Amino acid sequence: MLGTLFGVTLAAIWVQGLPVLTLSSGDNYSRSMTIVGVEKSTGQGKLATVTVGFRSGSGRLLVEVPPYENEDTQQAAIDARAAASLYTGKSLSAVDIVVSVENIEATTTIAGPSASSAMAVLMVAVINAADNKTPNLVDQTAVVSASIDSTGRLNPIGGASEKYSAVAVAGGYSKFIVSDGQPDATQTSSSLSVQYALNLQELAGLVLS
Repeated sequence: MLGTLFGVTLAAIWVQGLPVLTLSSGDNYSRSMTIVGVEKSTGQGKLATVTVGFRSGSGRLLVEVPPYENEDTQQAAIDARAAASLYTGKSLSAVDIVVSVENIEATTTIAGPSASSAMAVLMVAVINAADNKTPNLVDQTAVVSASIDSTGRLNPIGGASEKYSAVAVAGGYSKFIVSDGQPDATQTSSSLSVQYALNLQELAGLVLS
């Protein structure tokens, strides 16, 4: 516990001293990808789309994820921002970030920390695009389900087997990416491979081009 807290403290200090990413007024950058969660009422895996957008601002983080009172999802976005800033070496104090999740089915409610790694890698893609750097394109055949801490470490999530099944049934996806410590991510489809990432750097290598 002390080691984790020490690492988070160092990360926060490091982020404060980074060069600031600045955007011109009217500039907007965004990236999206598919995520998967477990529907609360049924326990079934459900797909959704997460989008991260940047615009010139004052460092605000706007989370548009129903249910709006879900603190896990809000904290997930905060951790994702810290991890992306640390990885890219850019302070995000001069941009506003909008994170939105659109559920594919109107009656579905999926929320929680498992989307945070997807948020983080999308933020990396947007930062690179705003800086006119590569990689900044997102592999739309990849689905990521892992939480991320503020230092960029990926962590296991619940319901991995249900989520994998939902992605496999949906079709059109080739990668199901989880934390390297995920205990129950078993590949059962020849068309959807389970791949593992230790941290944001490895995740970016699997998802961005």
